[in-house]
Amino acid sequence: MSSDSAENNPPKEKSFELDLSSLGFGPSWVSGPSEKVSSGNGGPRRDGDRPRFRDGPGGERRGPPRDGQSRGPRRDGPGGPRRDDRGPRRDDRSPRRDDRGPSRYDDAPAFRPVVASAFFPDDAKFEILGGAMKKSKMTYELFEVARLILDKEDRLSIVIRHLEAEQRPDALLAVSVPDGHPFLTEAEAVSHVMSRHLDKFFDVVEVEVEAPKGAFLMVARCPQTGKLLGAPTHHSYQRNLREHHARHCPNMPFDAFKGRLEMVREQEQIDAWLKSMSTRSEYAPKDRKEGEPERLESLDAARGFLQAFRKDLVVKTHPWVRFAGRLLEEMNPGPLRDSVRYALEQQRAFPLDTANGIRGRLRKEGFHLYKKGSKGITYACSVRRRCRDPKSTFSDPMARIFDSLDRKPAQQAKDLVLALAGENAEEAAKTQVLTDLSFLIGEGYIANLPDGRLFAQPILSSQAQAKEEAANDEAADEAK
Repeated sequence: MSSDSAENNPPKEKSFELDLSSLGFGPSWVSGPSEKVSSGNGGPRRDGDRPRFRDGPGGERRGPPRDGQSRGPRRDGPGGPRRDDRGPRRDDRSPRRDDRGPSRYDDAPAFRPVVASAFFPDDAKFEILGGAMKKSKMTYELFEVARLILDKEDRLSIVIRHLEAEQRPDALLAVSVPDGHPFLTEAEAVSHVMSRHLDKFFDVVEVEVEAPKGAFLMVARCPQTGKLLGAPTHHSYQRNLREHHARHCPNMPFDAFKGRLEMVREQEQIDAWLKSMSTRSEYAPKDRKEGEPERLESLDAARGFLQAFRKDLVVKTHPWVRFAGRLLEEMNPGPLRDSVRYALEQQRAFPLDTANGIRGRLRKEGFHLYKKGSKGITYACSVRRRCRDPKSTFSDPMARIFDSLDRKPAQQAKDLVLALAGENAEEAAKTQVLTDLSFLIGEGYIANLPDGRLFAQPILSSQAQAKEEAANDEAADEAK
């Protein structure tokens, strides 16, 4: 597998200040149309198509080192004497780590994701990004492009895959059809639809009923909504709690919701609850068909109706689900969201999988990719790289540009102009240097990076360049 430098920052050019949403690349198990739920047909074709999980950049596990492992290089060089060279430790100083007892990390379990996650950009956003890259004719590190996509969640399209899908055919993920939110279970997706999209399926009708009779000492009140939920001794109490929780607090565990309820004893509050109980909400199905009930007397009944008669409009299940990255912020706290964020942070730190995933799409859009050296950084540019053949000849002004960049790579354009034309040269001379430089960049002989650095492509025969490009393509295919 090829590897790229992890010490790259996203381009700072104005052309990159784009509101990207999600560009669409990824392994073969997520190829195809950008729909919210894949049509599937058996999942991934090979093990290499699955997203790779690492505990840290390059596979290193994050967190404190184990006993006997170094935390980093010693400061043995200039400016950093060894710890042993600093003299004896005074007795009144803080104890060493070994004297303090176990670290709080020692027994911390390693995080285990529940889904595999892959990240890529949206097609529409990729057109914006690709257009800016092509217009600039700049050369971008592949990792820079990947980091740009990963930088903001609303630029992403995310695909998650159940880790046990191959071993267990019933290990499916669920997605809310009305808004594309993903869930680990079908029940969670249905609850989400009930709390967010009930009006899409029902008209709420208020019906007069007889108010509860008897003496009630207290009623429960939700501190979040202020709604009175009833007396604990009334037969409808538990049902009211469940319905209110499903509609207004679905992200909170039910026991936590129940524990936060306030018990109020003021008679005016009890009377207000009794008055509210003189009406009942019933749910009339929209687009009702023959044989379907006209009214549902509770949310539980409405939920059952949706699962029996509208399930295809409420929830779908599949081994993998695609959803917009902007939904990540709205996802319910829990293992699913934690797993996606865990994978996203790994890719932001070392975006190898995302970078490998976008190679094919960049080539399809007309970009040329090449590696600087056999194990160097991979670059992408809309202009095909052209190395100087040993037999090639250039005009004297262009030859001077190459000579200057060969002797001192990574120059800025303004410094190159001053070096070749002279600080006191006429504007015409400076303009000529810039014109020649622009021509060489446009022809692919010189790489212009987003931070303004310039690099001359190496001297390499046409045959050697073709062989190198073929080797880079082969290595890229193996890395997918």
